[in-house]
Amino acid sequence: MAVALLVVALPAWLWQARPFDSRHGLGADAPPAGIGAAQAPLGAPPATPGGRGGYTFMRMQADGTEPVAYDPCRPIHFTTSTVGLPEGGDALVREAVVTMSEASGLRFVDDGLTDEPPTPERDPYQPDRYGDRWAPVYISFATPEQIPRLAGGTIGLGGSTPRAAGDGVLVYVSGSVWLDRDAMTGLLRDGRRDSARAVVEHEIGHVIGLNHVADGSQLMSESGGAVEGPADGDRRGLAILGRGACRPDL
Repeated sequence: MAVALLVVALPAWLWQARPFDSRHGLGADAPPAGIGAAQAPLGAPPATPGGRGGYTFMRMQADGTEPVAYDPCRPIHFTTSTVGLPEGGDALVREAVVTMSEASGLRFVDDGLTDEPPTPERDPYQPDRYGDRWAPVYISFATPEQIPRLAGGTIGLGGSTPRAAGDGVLVYVSGSVWLDRDAMTGLLRDGRRDSARAVVEHEIGHVIGLNHVADGSQLMSESGGAVEGPADGDRRGLAILGRGACRPDL
């Protein structure tokens, strides 16, 4: 588990990242393979920038040479929960998704709002709610009572669920972002929209596959990071994650 201090206000809040489902391997809890898959990547990462800053990944493949990533040949669907949604929260989410999509080259599709409530463990396959496909990335504004890991000043949690292809390669298939409802509402109410957007971007960075870095100039900094969007190191890592393998067998 990675924990980072976010210095955006007093008292300080924590960013926290974790893989939301450590299980992998296919079985009855998976949709038919290839749903929504194209024959080529839907987008391409922008040119890798120079400049300073590094990156780390949430999870590596078993051989340690490549990071676990999403399939670039299919869109990443996402949905925002109406439960606890602050005024302007859905627009904030959409803006953050656009920023991270452009930086990674991965294509995101907004599935709109959902009444799915926040729960500590979320199934990446929910055919009764979302149909016979992997569930969309879920973004919610929750309370510590709903998500105990938000207790103690943690302002956000983000991560994705991997599944294993037939050759053992892991691919992210869905993910979740939980944002502290009261802390985020306070940022928006106090006119600190840039800070609130940076929190969402940071957590979507975890969903895509970035982990924390020590460099405070980067969005993915373990100490909070910049509020101007992804910096050079973040962008280099996102570009690598945007070039994952196409896996129509999942």
